[in-house]
Amino acid sequence: GAMAGATALHMPNGFFAQEGGYEYAATLGLAASGLAVAGPGRLSLDHAFGHVFDRGWMVPAALGVTAAVTAVVIGARNRRVRRAEEGKQEALFEG
Repeated sequence: GAMAGATALHMPNGFFAQEGGYEYAATLGLAASGLAVAGPGRLSLDHAFGHVFDRGWMVPAALGVTAAVTAVVIGARNRRVRRAEEGKQEALFEG
């Protein structure tokens, strides 16, 4: 989810990370998604604990929650960008 937000943030800069693009953030997000889908292996803490925390519903639930939070973060960022373009940007931090 964090990498989806980072990808959205760097999207206007193009693809390549050398120019501030989203290449690196997208790669990290895809790698994390691949690990989440592949699940725990023989050398994991889940295996060491006897798969107590490895339930079939946990991966879809985690991916669903991540998708929802990512949508909220990207939506909030898009609203901030639109407000900044309109000149109605509020302060991010109060000092």
